[in-house]
Amino acid sequence: MTTPALLVGVMVAVVAWGALFGMGRSAFWSRATLAGVAIGAYGVVAQRSTIADLLRPSTVDVVLGLAGAVVLYGVFWAGDRFLRRWLPAAAAEVDDLYEVRSVPRSERLPIPLVLLVVGPCEELFWRGLVQARAGFTVALALYAAVHLWERKAVLVLAAAAGGAFWGGLFAWRGSLVAPIVSHAVWDLAVIVWWPLAGERSRKSR
Repeated sequence: MTTPALLVGVMVAVVAWGALFGMGRSAFWSRATLAGVAIGAYGVVAQRSTIADLLRPSTVDVVLGLAGAVVLYGVFWAGDRFLRRWLPAAAAEVDDLYEVRSVPRSERLPIPLVLLVVGPCEELFWRGLVQARAGFTVALALYAAVHLWERKAVLVLAAAAGGAFWGGLFAWRGSLVAPIVSHAVWDLAVIVWWPLAGERSRKSR
């Protein structure tokens, strides 16, 4: 169902992600936090009548979220191995994306903290608002599309894979708990704990 609130929210996300990826690497993590909070807050306000039910925790959903993060990390690990073997140009895009980890500490917020804010906020918006109102396909297409601002095909593909996985969890469980847990833990794993970038990016950690 298309509503004015949904359309305005999508425009907010387009602008927020445009500012995030279109303004270079300077203060990237600060801008990421602002972008995430902007869409997350919008999603909560727009879905205020149902958000409490969507966020009601359960042990099953937490466990599914943790297991889902492990599965998704495995998918990306295998994909990264494939790219490095058969598509080195795409693998180079992955390494370039990881360069955001090496900006001076004086110019960035703690990365784990940012990830624990942005990932859940994305779920509040893309699954809690967009998918709840417009369906899985529309939410997935738009979630992938806003990453076009970075002009890297590998990032759009990654967003599509993650969006499909978390959207599937949301459709299955009817709750945001599993997607939020999965997204947050996967972000920490793939960016902080066990990054998929090449040796040069790992040394910059």
